[in-house]
Amino acid sequence: MDLPVDPTFALEQGHDLDFMRFPGMNFDISTAALPTHANHPVGYPTPDSGQDTVPVDDTLEYQHDFLADFQLPDDQLLNELVRLFFEHLYQTFPCFHKQSFLAKVENGQLQKEAPLLLYAICCIASRHHSDTTVRSRQSDWYEQAKFSYDLTRRFPHRGLRTIQAVLLLVYHAFTIGDFSSSWLFIGKAWRQAVALGMNRMDAGQVLRVTGQGSASDPENVFDLEVSRGKTAVEREEYRRTLWLLFIMDRTHAWPTGWPHAISELQFKVDIPVADTLFQALDSDTVTSPYINTVFTRNLTRHIHSSSFAKESLNMFYYISVAHVLLGRISELIHSLHDRPDTQEYADECQELDSCIVKFRLSLPRQATSVVEAPPEDRGHVVWFNVTLNIMAILLHYRCAEGVPVPNAPAQFAFAVAAARNTAQIIRDTTRFSVDLLLSAHIGSSFYIAACVLVIQWRIAGDESLKEDIDLFELVFERMNEVFIFLGLKFKLALEHDLKRNQESIMSLRERGFRGLLADCSKWNFVKEEVQRRGIDIDIS
Repeated sequence: MDLPVDPTFALEQGHDLDFMRFPGMNFDISTAALPTHANHPVGYPTPDSGQDTVPVDDTLEYQHDFLADFQLPDDQLLNELVRLFFEHLYQTFPCFHKQSFLAKVENGQLQKEAPLLLYAICCIASRHHSDTTVRSRQSDWYEQAKFSYDLTRRFPHRGLRTIQAVLLLVYHAFTIGDFSSSWLFIGKAWRQAVALGMNRMDAGQVLRVTGQGSASDPENVFDLEVSRGKTAVEREEYRRTLWLLFIMDRTHAWPTGWPHAISELQFKVDIPVADTLFQALDSDTVTSPYINTVFTRNLTRHIHSSSFAKESLNMFYYISVAHVLLGRISELIHSLHDRPDTQEYADECQELDSCIVKFRLSLPRQATSVVEAPPEDRGHVVWFNVTLNIMAILLHYRCAEGVPVPNAPAQFAFAVAAARNTAQIIRDTTRFSVDLLLSAHIGSSFYIAACVLVIQWRIAGDESLKEDIDLFELVFERMNEVFIFLGLKFKLALEHDLKRNQESIMSLRERGFRGLLADCSKWNFVKEEVQRRGIDIDIS
């Protein structure tokens, strides 16, 4: 059987088998103690042995089964899992060209070149398989993918496929409570992308210097190769992969208050074309017939461009621009320099809020309404509009004390309106498919919207708000059926918020979003409740 060809796993002559470190197994032959039966013949009778039967070594059979759990599945099952991935998860990870990817799996190319990515795909696609035995291997494939990625260095082999694998690992880690891995993998993947030059693949004005002092080689910057792909399909995969990494970095930062890993100033990747155009590209086409939108830090230009889109509906464009704006809002509200009780802070909030308003008005109805969106775009329409709403919540859910804005508590009304808009998205989407709501990309946004509604309900006593809150609780219950921990986490946290006393509720409103994040009582409650239920999850 041909093993995957990956320099990560290549051993220099004389090295031991450290890379095969599986729990409870030692492959260092020079130091491992041999079992007591190692000197006895196993399975091969000799003229001197006098054996009439072949003894069975149960240990070898166990080790064979154990190793099988950490290998890629056979070709038939692997193809099934890859197809399940495209059927159920492509909208979550829209950075793969389906036709060419399936072809490379079927001919065995990816098994040899990118086993790490296939382990990650097997991991997240397995929960959609009908066979319980396959579903039970999810954690094994996840651990193998994590282990393989841990071995990668600054210049990973098959850089594009490595970063794509990280996107899947980060997502899955977030859903199972492995938050430490999820957070750290984003930072490592970004630095690897920078080392490979992927972050500057569309930079037009950079100093290119080769080892001979020439400035003529467009594929080298400061003697480093720029990874950008050789065909139109590859270049679009690069762009989509880098933008997804950017998006997931922003998604992880705003709910925690931690800084972004990716700097806008060092991110020069044009925005991808519409998904229908991307998937229609021929894998052999060298020059794309479509023109990508140049990414600029001038948000006004992107917002203005939204009104004059001539191509097919490009939801990935809108999602990308939204996360640029989300990142700037997150940087403002979590800044260690800008105090929320200053006029400068209020002015910046007003400027960003104006961007959101103009952005909304520039969008076609198909991008803002789940009902009017094309069926293939509904998942992205949900993702996009939930993101718009969380941005409004972050800007208007402010600390009330000392804010130099007339009637500052009235700002909270705008946050409530955004939260209710999210509840309406849930209503509209459920009429088409509940699955469109079950995405880790928007789980935190759902929870914060629910918190805002709980605060307003307890203060105003409006029972219609309780109906909205119940919708969020039901979404978290459905998430709990899909994800190992994410849905349960938000469901328990919401239960804790609903039981708060009036003083605690008033305090949450007065302290603003940062005050809500600083209140760790809910997460202590979640941790204790998980332990009480005997659920084996390391919330790190």
